[in-house]
Amino acid sequence: MAAFDRDLDALFATGGLTAAQAAARAGAASPTVRRRVAELDAAVAQLQAAELARVPVVSGRASYTRLSHVAPFTIPVGPGVAIQSLENAYLAEAQLVIPLSDYVLRYPRLVDAARLGADAARLNKRSSELSAGEDARLAYYEWVRAKLQVLIAQRQLVQVQRTLDQVRALTEVQRLSRADLLRVESQEAQAEQVVDQLANLAALREEQLRLLIGAPVREPLAIGEDIRADVAVGEAAQLDQLMTSAARQRLEFQVIDTGIQAKDSQRAAEQANLLPRLSAFGTADYADPNPRVFPQEDKFTFTWQIGAQLTWTLNDALISRTTDHRLRAEANELRADRENLEHGTRIEILAAQQAVAIAQRSLATSQKGLAAAEEGYRVRKELLDAERATAVELVDAETELTRARITALNARVDLRVARAQLDHAIGNDAR
Repeated sequence: MAAFDRDLDALFATGGLTAAQAAARAGAASPTVRRRVAELDAAVAQLQAAELARVPVVSGRASYTRLSHVAPFTIPVGPGVAIQSLENAYLAEAQLVIPLSDYVLRYPRLVDAARLGADAARLNKRSSELSAGEDARLAYYEWVRAKLQVLIAQRQLVQVQRTLDQVRALTEVQRLSRADLLRVESQEAQAEQVVDQLANLAALREEQLRLLIGAPVREPLAIGEDIRADVAVGEAAQLDQLMTSAARQRLEFQVIDTGIQAKDSQRAAEQANLLPRLSAFGTADYADPNPRVFPQEDKFTFTWQIGAQLTWTLNDALISRTTDHRLRAEANELRADRENLEHGTRIEILAAQQAVAIAQRSLATSQKGLAAAEEGYRVRKELLDAERATAVELVDAETELTRARITALNARVDLRVARAQLDHAIGNDAR
């Protein structure tokens, strides 16, 4: 027993990796999170584009045109006036267009929709980080479970080998039958097979954890969380109360709600296309010859014009109606997704609650079973020393003690896993 406790103490290293640290590292290593970061960058760029749409349309043009020769035009008035046709034309033009109605009806809603889209992308990124952290946390506990099972199996193998030496010695002096020897040898082979299987499982769990937290192969991983310590579990709350907390705290709900608001803002912006569009414009020309000057002269002349126009396009109105139908359908899709999320979250919370309760009962039961197995092993060992029990019976007691140890430690791991799942289902990890 003392040797087993020393092995356990050595397994939990000071400064080793904890479940919280694994969850924190998973966000930076997750490809899903990196995708969400790219989606956030795209949403921010879309927001910037929506804000830039409010800048008045400013354009400029400079041109040179060579004209073919045209005979002079003579006005038959008095002696006659000959008007020459110029063959070189130069133009420098600047134009400013201000969509007045869009500033009131379209741009505020487009910017609001883009801002909500960026907020949704930001929440989605954080939600993916939490999901990656939850996966890493659960993988960490499975890795710890596998390492504990290897340790216990190795300890059982050592115990069986020690007992086998005693049985061989007793068999040689004919105090035990060869059948007893063969039975213990079979138990040794089984113990060796279990050690190999669990060692492979532990290696697999460690590789899964490394991938989730981005740990390179050269980085040694040690268990820094002593699962033998008790876990604080609060009073069980009502399912409806926990569901209310989850709807308020879980980022998945906020992502969907923000997406619905963004769709509504986009629909409001599309409604502006059904109305005539009012714009103000101004143009400045510096041309040689200037078409507004008569007769034409071979020199640069500056002119300007300013005005307002009201336009309406049937095609824009028709397309806007179909776009509105599409956006409304997409908003309804999100509302259906939210309802599914509510149903799934409710089941997830209930399952996590039940898992916590089962793990608590299993922990209490396993402690009683462990105490009974320890006492049974102690009694069998004393009986063997007094030659009132056989070595085979001691091996059976050791096997039962090993099972009890595995069950007790598994119950502690199960409680931590169930507690982590419940916290994630409620959204406590998002606080």
